Amino acid sequence: MASFQDGGLLLRNWKSQPIPKDSTTLSKYEKSAVDYVVYMKYGEVYATKDLIGANQLLPFLITPTPEDSGKLTGNRSVLKTDDGYLVAFYRAAGGGSLYRFAPNGKSKNKLAELPVIKLLEGENHTYGVVADTTHGIVKISKGKVKPFKKLSAMPLAADLDEAGNIIVITEKSLLSIDKNGVSHSLIEKGFWKGYLFPRSLVVYQGKVYVGMRNGVLTYELGTKKTAWLMEE
Repeated sequence: MASFQDGGLLLRNWKSQPIPKDSTTLSKYEKSAVDYVVYMKYGEVYATKDLIGANQLLPFLITPTPEDSGKLTGNRSVLKTDDGYLVAFYRAAGGGSLYRFAPNGKSKNKLAELPVIKLLEGENHTYGVVADTTHGIVKISKGKVKPFKKLSAMPLAADLDEAGNIIVITEKSLLSIDKNGVSHSLIEKGFWKGYLFPRSLVVYQGKVYVGMRNGVLTYELGTKKTAWLMEE
């Protein structure tokens, strides 16, 4: 459902560089003005520096009512459903809200006041990844939001792998959460904490791609191999 303008950067053309783990390199990268968002297009993984253009689109204009004032703004995550669209609006320190829209956008109802950064459509469940440690990951069903998995650190980005596990990067680590809510550590101590600010995550063909400041982290689920990709 994600829509991006053409002109993205094809990641398979990028070169692998050493993982930035020393404080000198991390501090240098932190000062970069470039933050990447990763996404899928035409069966390939791309990155963009256009954080605003990376917002997911809807086939209608959103018209707020007075009671929705300030609630329908921010970064959007969108899922098309049988009866319309689920839309999460995330405003960082300003919180967030979750709405269900009719297919034509002319009617809507608010499901929750939560800072949901990502909506994920599993085989049997819809999940919301919430940018706090109080909720972590929730299930969304029949207009209700229910607890699923609390996290010890704030989640920053997530996607589903081919087996339906939730791959989530937090401020501190990279995790895989199975359908029963059991957490498995992929990278226990994240080198990015406080420096590289992960913003997006895509899982494709057994590999995790994480858009960060100044580069893209990859993690192979089968081999546990990591790499740091940078533009030439």
